[in-house]
Amino acid sequence: MSSGGPQVVGVAASVPRPLRRDAERNRERILCAARELFVAHGLAVGVDEIARRAGVGMGTLYRRFPNKDALVEETLAAAVGRVRELAVIARETSPPGRALREFLMTSISDDACRWAFVSRRLWTGRTSALVFDDVVPLLGLMFTDAQEAGLIRADAVLADLIVLLRAVRVVLELTDAPVGQTWRRYIDLLLDSLRPSEHNTSLDGPPMTLRALASSAIEP
Repeated sequence: MSSGGPQVVGVAASVPRPLRRDAERNRERILCAARELFVAHGLAVGVDEIARRAGVGMGTLYRRFPNKDALVEETLAAAVGRVRELAVIARETSPPGRALREFLMTSISDDACRWAFVSRRLWTGRTSALVFDDVVPLLGLMFTDAQEAGLIRADAVLADLIVLLRAVRVVLELTDAPVGQTWRRYIDLLLDSLRPSEHNTSLDGPPMTLRALASSAIEP
């Protein structure tokens, strides 16, 4: 009895490790397939198509993600993480005041980020909370740097930039970002609208607050 016990325990203890590795590989394959299909076709892609692209069965997909909404949220969360990474790099490597443009041009050129900018879901629910927790503070630093460098008008605030960035989704939809580079023109026009000039008009009305922006919701 005693000699058999440890053998059973030893065998049982060795089983979960490869299962955990397999589960993680399947999860990454599903997320990769979802991102590729969302980039190419938008969020209307069905989970069956994602499962086929990932090379897994529907049962495996649903064990990792209980529904499509959970899969979308996780894929967007990964995109937000990549956006944050590019924001850090831009601020650390760009000249003072120039990081904001570098960040926007780099992140929108990145397949892992661009589809998130196009998605209305970027600014809703858990994903919106991630954006405001992980990305907006870095945007705030870049905004302040640019303002101190004289590249952003003194009466503009960070919330103004966030409102304009939410309009980038429409810019990318209209200029077909995955194919051409026309969107770069409109990013420069967007940033130029924030620059100080003797021709600037007085801004009419108060800006939105970051709190109001963070709590606002757009239906997916």
